[in-house]
Amino acid sequence: MKKEFQAIIVGSGPAGAACAKALKNEGIEVLVIEKDKLPRNKICSGVLFGQTQVLLDQYFGGLPPEEVYCDPKIIKTENILEWNKKKGFFPYVWELPKDGRSFPQDLYNIWRSKFDYWLLKESGVEYKDNCKFNNYSMENGKIKVEVSINDKENIDLYCSYLIGADGGGSRLRPLLDPAFMKIEQAVAVYQAYYRFSDMGSLEDAHWYVFLEPQIGEAISCAHRKDDFLTLCVCGFKGRSLKKSMEDFKNLLAENFQVVLKDMQRDEGCVMRMAPPHLGKDNIILTGEAAGMSYLNGEGISTAIDSGYGAGIAVAQGIKKGSNVLEIYEKELEGVIRHMELCKENMHFLVT
Repeated sequence: MKKEFQAIIVGSGPAGAACAKALKNEGIEVLVIEKDKLPRNKICSGVLFGQTQVLLDQYFGGLPPEEVYCDPKIIKTENILEWNKKKGFFPYVWELPKDGRSFPQDLYNIWRSKFDYWLLKESGVEYKDNCKFNNYSMENGKIKVEVSINDKENIDLYCSYLIGADGGGSRLRPLLDPAFMKIEQAVAVYQAYYRFSDMGSLEDAHWYVFLEPQIGEAISCAHRKDDFLTLCVCGFKGRSLKKSMEDFKNLLAENFQVVLKDMQRDEGCVMRMAPPHLGKDNIILTGEAAGMSYLNGEGISTAIDSGYGAGIAVAQGIKKGSNVLEIYEKELEGVIRHMELCKENMHFLVT
């Protein structure tokens, strides 16, 4: 394995793949490292919003192949519904126009493992999975990146620029921003995939949203993916999300006659409500690692947009000696502006 690159990206999700694509387009030699074996599962609704579709067409030349999608393939925005006992069902808004531009209203239901792997391969760059980032330091004007392969072999890689695209649980961000791990305001997310024998009165090709205090301090969701009903619950530190999941299952059974069977798999993560942090010197953060998300936590669009912007900035730094953070900040002006609008319209936490 070659050990020196112009840029190394930590994380193979949409932010990392988009950054890699931008760097590849500029002829920059880049390596993507991923701690898990690819393709890997990742907690996510697995829905491509309208803006994501536009960005995929703009940066990757089109939408994913058929094998990435699950059934039902399309969820219309008009079929994203919030429910409570007093009002019944009413529309839930999960995407806003950006800079006066509206986006497609047909959303695509995908498997994140297949989507992320396709996106990474589309970037056309070299990648190494089962390669965990441990630490970095400076050595002879280069960034030394300490990684472990298959949790066994420790090796050092070298680069001129290091990009953290490793999500909300970033291992790189705390090294740049020690206060990150001390942030009290954080939402834990727990998602499970259940086989079912009856969806009851829940309609297919719908996405159901609940903000019920007995279940969690933040949003709970349900929608179908192939043979599974995907359930997600969220809460603050100290809440048992496994109990919240049982409470959510009971709510669905009692109010909608949903009959669930065995759980196929589950996954979780923590979202720290941290302000954006774009990096320092030759180390750049992007996507969720940088604190990027849009309305009610939608993160794939911001990951692709900010990741591509990071790649453009790093390429300019390598080719012209430009100030990467200044270029990156300019690339992200529209993203940051839209994040502020989304923050003003957020409907994610239980009030």
